[in-house]
Parts: sequence; structure tokens; C-alpha cells
Amino acid sequence: MKTLLPNVNTSEGCFEIGVTISNPVFTEDAINKRKQERELLDKICIVSMLARLRLMQKGCWQ
Repeated sequence: MKTLLPNVNTSEGCFEIGVTISNPVFTEDAINKRKQERELLDKICIVSMLARLRLMQKGCWQ
């Protein structure tokens, strides 16, 4: 039986790994990746919401 692992090259995969193994480095990396993926910032998911929140705190997002 094959196990599908999350793709660490995507912000969603990175976030999923970070949550699964309780590693804040992966979750922070996912948030930073999502900030660069402007087309995905409006997607309704936790990583997008956290990325938008960080950008709002810096005054870069309205």
C-alpha cells in the first residue's frame, strides 16, 4: 500500500507537515511561502488566513 506524503514544495504541504509533526519551522515556512503566492492568498484555508494576518500586521495587506 502506498502512502501519499504532502508536497513540501507547496505552502499547503509544508503547513500540513508542520502541523502533523508539531514543527513551527514548517508552519512558518508555509506562511512565508503563501505570502509570495499572491494568487492563493484569497483561498479560504488556515495557511492563507495566517499569511494575510501577518501581512496586515505589517501594513502590506488591506
